[in-house]
Amino acid sequence: ENKSKLFQMTKDILEQAYEEMKKNVTPKFNKNLSINIEKFSNGKYKSVSLDNGISVELENGKYVSVESLSTGTIEQIYLALRLSVIDELSPETLPIMLDEAFAYYDDERLAAALKFLNEIDNQVLIFTCTEREQEILNRNSIKYNLIKIN
Repeated sequence: ENKSKLFQMTKDILEQAYEEMKKNVTPKFNKNLSINIEKFSNGKYKSVSLDNGISVELENGKYVSVESLSTGTIEQIYLALRLSVIDELSPETLPIMLDEAFAYYDDERLAAALKFLNEIDNQVLIFTCTEREQEILNRNSIKYNLIKIN
């Protein structure tokens, strides 16, 4: 009987915490995520919904499931999601380390992502085996420090 009461109390506390999160954290998180994906996609995707899986709003106002999008777009959404999580986790400006994060990006997506990353206050470390990032940074006059490891 005591265990049953304990389980019920625990369940009640978890349900309260979940409702509190939905009310306070989720709207702010969704807004931040939507701002990030709109910038990453150069306005092609207006907002992201996490209500029933991940779906994005197209320019025409319709929502589509993330599974129906290209791999490059899905990778953009996941990067926007990770950056939004970082913002939620800590009030401090945390460094961001990206290892081959842009492998599925075309040059247009990559340029948008690099421009966005240049605008945020976080220190960003990009690990890559290609020179595409460097070429796009140079083309867009974005300052960076390059360290080559052989």
